[in-house]
Amino acid sequence: QLLGNQDHIKVELEKMKKTYDLQQQKLEERVLTMGKELREAKRAIRDTQHKLAEQSAVLLTSQSQLQEVEAENSQLQLRLKELTEQYRSRLTRYLGDLAEYMDSKSSNLKEPSKGPANHAHMKRFVDSMLKDIKASHRSREEQLAGAARGYKKRMRNLVKKHENLLIAYRMQREQIQALGSSDMDSGPAEFHFSITDPELVTNTTQELNRLREDKAKLEVQLHELQEKVAAGLLALQGQKLDEESWAEVKKQLQEFAHTTQEDLERERSQLLTRAIVAEEQVSELQEYIDKHLAR
Repeated sequence: QLLGNQDHIKVELEKMKKTYDLQQQKLEERVLTMGKELREAKRAIRDTQHKLAEQSAVLLTSQSQLQEVEAENSQLQLRLKELTEQYRSRLTRYLGDLAEYMDSKSSNLKEPSKGPANHAHMKRFVDSMLKDIKASHRSREEQLAGAARGYKKRMRNLVKKHENLLIAYRMQREQIQALGSSDMDSGPAEFHFSITDPELVTNTTQELNRLREDKAKLEVQLHELQEKVAAGLLALQGQKLDEESWAEVKKQLQEFAHTTQEDLERERSQLLTRAIVAEEQVSELQEYIDKHLAR
């Protein structure tokens, strides 16, 4: 019966061969298409990276130019303030001299028979005018000082809110890390979101940033240590460690991690408390200085 069905088997084999060749051809075409798409995607990625590098270079250049322009602008503003003060003092002196000259000339022109005359009309007028000018300047300076104090106060409030957000972010990261799930990413350390502007960072904030940086480094070291311990525990498991020894090792590791975390949290809470108290004291002192010692 098998010998009698050889022709049918050959036909089926030919059909299977044609089907296989057709599928192979389709797969090859698909591989070629995907290779072409992959090359185009790589080319697009290279172009994008090149554009990003160019934009980064332009951004760095613009930032350096902006810093230079800001420094030059500050110097020019300081020079303008000095020239304005010099011009104001000269104008005051010239007006005073002009008033005295005009009063002296008017007194010389008076006839002695007319009796004593008031010789200080121009002087009084100039003094009154200068007094009004000084009062307007003083009022403007007080307005600018008040605006500057309000701006500083708003910036301090923003810095405090930012610190509160960092604290909430840290607590959220610790809650995620406490779950122990490898699928959930706890995100970068809070040190990466710290304020680095020297105009906004106080000594206390600098110390907190340094502590956050140290904490981030310790977290990295702890993660590496945990990976090494996990590898060692896997090796120990490979040696068929008994259940009691395995439980003892896990207990010791948990106690060590718990104790270390408690110490770090206690020290961190103490430092944060000291930092908050110091910031409140600095804020009160700054407000007292702005209100009572500004003049």
